[in-house]
Amino acid sequence: MIRFTNKKGESQSITEICDSCKRHIKDLTVNDILVKPKALANLTLTDSDGNKVTRTGPREKVYCEDCS
Repeated sequence: MIRFTNKKGESQSITEICDSCKRHIKDLTVNDILVKPKALANLTLTDSDGNKVTRTGPREKVYCEDCS
C-alpha cells in the first residue's frame, strides 16, 4: 500500500507500507508510483530518468517480513 503524507504544506512523503499491519517498508519517489492510464495508450510517458512508463495497473499488495 502507498501512503502519502503532507505536513502543512512544508514536507511531503510517499512511503510503502505493509497491507496487513501498516508498518513502514520503504520510502518511495514519484517514479515508483507512476501509472500510464490505458486511455492514453498512444501517448508516451517518461519518468524523471527518461525511462518509458509501462505500468498500467495497480501495484501488487506488499507485506512486511512478519506478515508475509
